[in-house]
Amino acid sequence: MFAYQTELNEGWLKAFISCTGASVIDAVVTVAIYALLARLMKPNNAKFYIGAAVLGALCAVGFEWLAFRFGWWSYSEQMVVLPVIGTGLLPFIQLTVLAPSAIWLAGKLKEI
Repeated sequence: MFAYQTELNEGWLKAFISCTGASVIDAVVTVAIYALLARLMKPNNAKFYIGAAVLGALCAVGFEWLAFRFGWWSYSEQMVVLPVIGTGLLPFIQLTVLAPSAIWLAGKLKEI
């Protein structure tokens, strides 16, 4: 991601492992969001997908806060940072869109 910044001496393997780990966490969070919402409401309605988007957004903000707090990564000057919450636009959009989209797609694939 062009707006993601690593240390110059980090090397491609560490960056690869870091990005792969983040992707696995995104997948686990998406499954957890589905599991939580499926217990609270009927899946596959508008409220369900809105709930998935809201929980995805909250998780994104939480992850970014932790990452900055512990120095796991930083943004380049190309990253648009959302005012007030201080989270990068791309990470915020990523989980906000990923969670409901992945849940919807999995439901459609299940029908095949």
